[in-house]
Amino acid sequence: MKLILLTGFLGAGKTTLLQLMMETLRDRKIGVIINEFGEVNIDGQLVQRDGVQMTELTNGSIFCACIKDKFVDSLIDMSFRDLEFLLIEATGLADPASMNNLLSGIAHKVKEPYDYRGSVCIVDGENFLDLYDLLPAIRAQLEYCGAVIVNKADRIDESVLQAVIAKLNEVNPRITPYITSYCRVDILELMEHLDPALAKAKDPRESTNTVVSRPATFIVKGNDTIPYGLLETFVRHLSPQAYRIKGFAQTERGAVEISCVGNQIEFLPWAAPLKQTDIVVISAVGFKMMSLIISELQKDLKGLLWI
Repeated sequence: MKLILLTGFLGAGKTTLLQLMMETLRDRKIGVIINEFGEVNIDGQLVQRDGVQMTELTNGSIFCACIKDKFVDSLIDMSFRDLEFLLIEATGLADPASMNNLLSGIAHKVKEPYDYRGSVCIVDGENFLDLYDLLPAIRAQLEYCGAVIVNKADRIDESVLQAVIAKLNEVNPRITPYITSYCRVDILELMEHLDPALAKAKDPRESTNTVVSRPATFIVKGNDTIPYGLLETFVRHLSPQAYRIKGFAQTERGAVEISCVGNQIEFLPWAAPLKQTDIVVISAVGFKMMSLIISELQKDLKGLLWI
């Protein structure tokens, strides 16, 4: 069974790439493991489709002791299913340096050893240079990847793009980046480009993902229809202190998917019925974000949304 890992910072485009890969492999037998920091798996709802065997691992990174045992169990379980490909979408702050150690550790428990093709790292071209020095996991994702996609290239000028490419070459000179928007690459070419030997070329080490280093995650919920304008204001006020905001909400304009990275906020129509509003907020400033969320909810959304 071929195994491909998807890494990349929060909002870089991992779920978009996963959707494209699933569409390309729609006639093949595939399994998917989706990992989220929060207790609610938003990405799982975005990629659900018939015929795909999916496992959702929430409330931590698969490389952190907090849920690593569940990840190991999922890998063992998936190996006994009749699949050709297993695609894994890691959390945005995942440090995958221990991936080969994990696979070696379960070799005697799986049906057959996985054919680990390597990882694809999606880089947010718009925010990469600002975040790189702040977040060690981003460097680790690049160091251990077999292919890299510079996404959101339509939002940056040529000088920024060249600076991003220069940094990528400094960290991992073995790879040639794909330059894209919306992760539009030739999926089959990308998968063929992955070299299993390259996936094992760098010595594994322990992941830096720990219970202590994990970001703060908050789930904002609601059962009633939310005024669209108030919801938009709520998200906009939280965004400067958040790594990522995403989820689904029922508004008077209909159901919407919320996607926010930095100052890029999108409210997209969502056709599927919603049982409730679920909004995930991921931040490095836990107490400050908690206070901000409570303050914003008290203004105009009291009784409509809560943590």
